[in-house]
Amino acid sequence: MKQSKILIPIFLMVVIPALLTTFLTLFKFSATLDRKLSDAFFHLLPSHHRFSNDIVIIDIDEQSIAKYADHPELGQWPWKRHIYPTLIGYTKLLTPPKITIIDIMFTERSDYDDALVSANESLGEISHAANFRDGGIVIPRKGIETISQKFSVPLDTKIPFPKYENASFPIGLIGETAPMIHVVNVIADSDGILRRFSPFVRWNGLYFPTLALQAFALGESYKTESKDSNFYLFKGDVRRIVPVGKDGLVRAYFYTEEELRNIPRYSAAGIIESLEKLNSGEVEDPNSLLVPPKLFDGKIVLIGTSAASTHDDVVTPHGLFPGVIAQAVFASNLIEGHLLKELPESYGIGFTIIVLFVGVLILFINQWHLLKNIYPIFAVSLFIGTFYFLYRMDMVLSTYSFVLGFPISYLLGFAYLTYTEGREKRKFNHILRNLVDPEVVSVALENMESLKQGGEWEITAFFSDVAGFSSISEELSATDLAKLLNEYLSAMTKVLKANAGTLDKYIGDAIVGIFGAPIQNKEHPKLACKTALEMVTELENLRVEWNKRGDYTPLARAMVFRIGLNCGLAKVGFMGTDSLASYTMMGDSVNLAARLEAAAKDYGVSILVSESIESVCKDMFHFRFLDWIRVKGKEAPVKIFSLESFQKDVTSIMLDAEKEYELGFSQYSKRNWEDAIEHFKNVSKILGKEDKSSYLLIKRCQTLFQNPPPVDWDGVYTRTSK
Repeated sequence: MKQSKILIPIFLMVVIPALLTTFLTLFKFSATLDRKLSDAFFHLLPSHHRFSNDIVIIDIDEQSIAKYADHPELGQWPWKRHIYPTLIGYTKLLTPPKITIIDIMFTERSDYDDALVSANESLGEISHAANFRDGGIVIPRKGIETISQKFSVPLDTKIPFPKYENASFPIGLIGETAPMIHVVNVIADSDGILRRFSPFVRWNGLYFPTLALQAFALGESYKTESKDSNFYLFKGDVRRIVPVGKDGLVRAYFYTEEELRNIPRYSAAGIIESLEKLNSGEVEDPNSLLVPPKLFDGKIVLIGTSAASTHDDVVTPHGLFPGVIAQAVFASNLIEGHLLKELPESYGIGFTIIVLFVGVLILFINQWHLLKNIYPIFAVSLFIGTFYFLYRMDMVLSTYSFVLGFPISYLLGFAYLTYTEGREKRKFNHILRNLVDPEVVSVALENMESLKQGGEWEITAFFSDVAGFSSISEELSATDLAKLLNEYLSAMTKVLKANAGTLDKYIGDAIVGIFGAPIQNKEHPKLACKTALEMVTELENLRVEWNKRGDYTPLARAMVFRIGLNCGLAKVGFMGTDSLASYTMMGDSVNLAARLEAAAKDYGVSILVSESIESVCKDMFHFRFLDWIRVKGKEAPVKIFSLESFQKDVTSIMLDAEKEYELGFSQYSKRNWEDAIEHFKNVSKILGKEDKSSYLLIKRCQTLFQNPPPVDWDGVYTRTSK
């Protein structure tokens, strides 16, 4: 393909989609769109991580509030604070949990704060919630500096973890006596969906751990390190890579919706009821309780709410869920290392551009039509396969550039391909409809590439010429000559096309035709023979009509033609320029057909064919053997035949004459010239008219009788003219 022709597809299929993705990136639409699309892929692709077995939730759910609707302390929200030590203490009846993390804020004073203070001092591994925010009036609180210094984490990092202007820590002694504090803030993306979290947040120049990090740390010491745009956590032998983004957030792996709904959640009402039965002595075996204490052995316990009245819901990729569920997901991510690394958008854009360039090559350079059809399936499969491969490695490939760019690229490319092929089809259609029957044209145009390329296969070459046309043309005026040629050529071409022949060209009064191309047809020799015989009949009809009308001269009205046929391998295809091309043929087999047409004059026959035609058509047509000749430009001898008629039209006179001719040729081959001459003379007697083929052989025998051939003579006559 010319350079100018490939530039337009590149512009349509690569440049335009690239500009679109650049536009989305510049105007900050890409990140949100990317995450929405990746959510969709996550839903479709198989999950490869399981939620942590270490996390359980104590849920203040609808049942907990409804069951105690008439209770003075449990029937309304928020619950009195002395209830929480009861829940925490129940989890520690047997083997205590690893840590208890409270996802409920205690930032205002109450009459029951002492209960929580006592729990902090006596029940051990408890982490209380802090909440940070932006805006509003900063009201200094007593002890906040002490608390912030106590629970902040010294970090040496340039990672821009989320920063807030105000902080709300647990009130008073609750905060001062808290063994640990975590921040419960979550940050939704611009579309309102919570997909990411941060291990730390910033306030007043200090760093504070989030709930997820506290679940990972379990109150133990840990170290941090920033390196190569990643954040590292070290706790004992555990090393956790946290692939935070440019805004200090990391993409969470949200598991499946079914897993989220099946996270072990135990109703606070069930725990209270179990404790009442245990204290009353109704149940002696704790394992038979509604919520056995052993369920919390060695677990990470999150205390949160799901009741509607608590207004603690967030939108996740799986829909609306209680905030404590999202916090549990983040905690599981850090504990198990299920963290997703969002690859730079340039990776997705680069992948897309490569696929689009391949698309240009497949649509506009590749000649295999099947590949053009399966290209979209291949491209989409490659993208999904690559995305899933990276997803299995906890990496997220940017998707928006492919999801938007590829359909646009393919549609533009396919539209342009359709337009250009349509233009070429119209051009070839215009050419072919003058050469071939319209039905053949329709089939040929279905495979444009093959049509344009052509090829080499077996065809039958057809050559015809009017005998003595120069003499005829001298007798006619220019107007009558044009009229005669138009009538003759129109009638002959109509017969040619009707038999699936292709008109190669006109050379004056000569007609050159092809059978078996551009549509390959194994019956091409028989179709050529049928055409030749029908042309003979059609010329007889024309002569009758001309004589009836008295048109032209007697010589013109007596017009006869000669036809040469040969089948064999030939190169066929369109040859010429873009604006002027013709469908033609080339090769030795074509040249032989032209030589046979010329030789037909010597033998006085209308249709002269080669042995390659006779051997495959003799079941349907009747041929008469004439001679062995060596044509100009070809060393190998050729056995030639006259096409006489359809088999059904053969007469006994024809058969007798041909038998006599073959006897004469046999004597001729044996150098028995006198016997051969007698047989050849008998042919004309049988036919009742002069047989020019026999007369030709008689003259040859007489010449050879006077000038005997050499000893190695093989009986083949060499033609010295074309």
